[in-house]
Amino acid sequence: MEWCPLSEDSMQPFQRTAAVFDIDDSLLDGNAGTIFTWFLYSNREMAPQVRSQVPRALYDYARKRLSEADMVALGSKCQQGIAADKLRELARRCFDKHVKKRITQQGIRAVRRHLLSGHLVIVASGSPQIIVDEVGRFLHAHEAIGTRALIKNGVATDELVPPLVFKEGKRERVKEILGRHGIDVSRSYLYSDSVADTPLLEEVGHPVVVNPKPAFRSEALRRGWEVAEWKGRWKTEPDADEGIGDEWLSWEG
Repeated sequence: MEWCPLSEDSMQPFQRTAAVFDIDDSLLDGNAGTIFTWFLYSNREMAPQVRSQVPRALYDYARKRLSEADMVALGSKCQQGIAADKLRELARRCFDKHVKKRITQQGIRAVRRHLLSGHLVIVASGSPQIIVDEVGRFLHAHEAIGTRALIKNGVATDELVPPLVFKEGKRERVKEILGRHGIDVSRSYLYSDSVADTPLLEEVGHPVVVNPKPAFRSEALRRGWEVAEWKGRWKTEPDADEGIGDEWLSWEG
């Protein structure tokens, strides 16, 4: 299966409707931020003082001493000291080799369906903006929302551009973009696996819970929300990710 770009002629006005796609463990089989952080770590692209902190962070997270929000922030802070131009190059390499093949077939079909319907398509994740941009570019999304490291003098810092794209911060960023395009949230779709997105799932007119864990599946069904399973990757090839250990996979929640 090859992904073919849509011609501009096929695009229609947004019709006051948007489709928002959470990326990690729904649109993507895996977590884009975890994969990119592992890529920087395993290729020794992180600044030494940053790289030395990662094993301890993974250890503490596995033992619930760090929260999911802490790890979302860490994923972008790990870019500290890397030039912005080099980060973009590294993100492209990581996406092409490790992330692209993990996008699900059903996710691609859903994105394409909304594009052909003339809807505004947004991909959103707490993962670093630089890797979220690669996902959005590949899928021809109109907007890409991720957690942004502050760039000073062309170099990434350990400061984050607020808000952190998690829970209320993610909801704030999504609604800001919808407002900019004059789109009513009650006419829009949200595809997400995350219980953290519950407030936004409650607001959209078309909530779709993707690949939920058992407790969230039960809650989604109780609320009458659509539940979908997106499992098959769009591209099958020998796995180059065997170097990702269990301690990294636990980061994916």
